[in-house]
Parts: sequence; structure tokens; C-alpha cells
Amino acid sequence: MTAISLNTPLTAPTESQSREGPDLTLGGAAVLLTRDGRSARIEREGLVQDARIAFGCLVRPEPGDRVLVDVADGTVWVLSVLERPSGAAPCLWAEGDLSIVAVRGDISLMAGGAANIDAGGAARISAPEIGLHAGIARFVVDEFLQVGRKIAWHVAKIRSVGEILETFADHVLTRAKRGSRYIEETDQLRAGDIDHRAEGTLQLNARTAFVTADKVVRMDADQIHMG
Repeated sequence: MTAISLNTPLTAPTESQSREGPDLTLGGAAVLLTRDGRSARIEREGLVQDARIAFGCLVRPEPGDRVLVDVADGTVWVLSVLERPSGAAPCLWAEGDLSIVAVRGDISLMAGGAANIDAGGAARISAPEIGLHAGIARFVVDEFLQVGRKIAWHVAKIRSVGEILETFADHVLTRAKRGSRYIEETDQLRAGDIDHRAEGTLQLNARTAFVTADKVVRMDADQIHMG
């Protein structure tokens, strides 16, 4: 295999040169041998050449790919990937920032399998409205911060499991048909004033009960039974 370089100006082949070998000043198909960034080496007609990967070649060529090349200003350019015998998945690549813009339309990303988004820094989604539809949604984060004006949940069942649950609010309102609390150890309530009202029966049951007051303890009823 003979290695040649196109770093020197190219001249049109003579008639005798055309009979002796291929005209490498024209474009055609080639096989990519190696790639380092946008520098590459290709094989055409049994000859090895240095080449550059064009900025518009969005599918990153890999060694063994059959590529389309052309010559401009003495440089061989890899324009696109024609065929990949290895069957490896294609990769859209850019050495710097990359933007996909649809000025007057939508952008759709569809996958028959999984869709993965990996970012070395931050990943942001900004839109007036975001819709998420899934059978199961899993969020695994070290720290979760949510800031908003209003949250509405409409679900059949909510289960929270954690070591500590803290709630800070100016006003907490709970409405339910039935309520149950099961606390294995101590349950403490501290408030400026406490008002418990029951339309039916109020029952307090304990092995030992204490009711203390600094000034007055008042019990008022039609009947009071003690003992």
C-alpha cells in the first residue's frame, strides 16, 4: 500500500498518468483507516491519503467506514458516511456547542427503545408548559428543591417514607373523611391555644393520665361520672 500526501498543490493528470493509475484529484468513495479529531487517513484505490473530516459531516466516521470524499484546494475532505460494515450505532457529533432549532415547527425525538440524556454539567428544560406521561416515573436525586406558587396532587394513594419529615407553613389545613395516626413512641404537640371539638364522642384512654393547669381546670356537662 503506497502512502501519498495532498499537502502540495495538485495538477491535472496527464494522459500517461491516467493510464498508469487512478486520478486522486477527483472525489469518490474511500475507506476510513484512522481518525484523530477531524484529521483522518483514508484508503482509495489501494493508496493511503491524509484527509480532513468536513464540518458538515454530522455522523462521526469510524475506522472501517466507507465514506464519500472530495478534493478542494489540495485537501481531501470526508463529506459523509456511505456505509458502515461493522454495524455500530451512528453518532452525531460536534466539537463545540450544538443547537437544533425549528423556527416555525416542532422537534420530535422518538426511540423504539430507551432515550438517554447524559450531561457533564447542568441539564435544563424551560417551557411555558411541560407534560410528562409515563407508566412509572422514578427520580433519584441527592437533593430536591422545588419552588412554585401552587401545587395540586390528584392521586389515588400517596406514600412517603423517610427519616425526618419537616413542614413549615403559615397555615396548614387538612380535610378528610377519616384519619388515623400510629406513633410507636412519643407524640408531642405544642401550641399557643388548642381547640378540639367533636360532634359525637370524644374518648381519651390511657394507662395513666394527667391533666394539669396553672390556674383553672373546668369541667361542664349535664352529668359527670368519675370513678
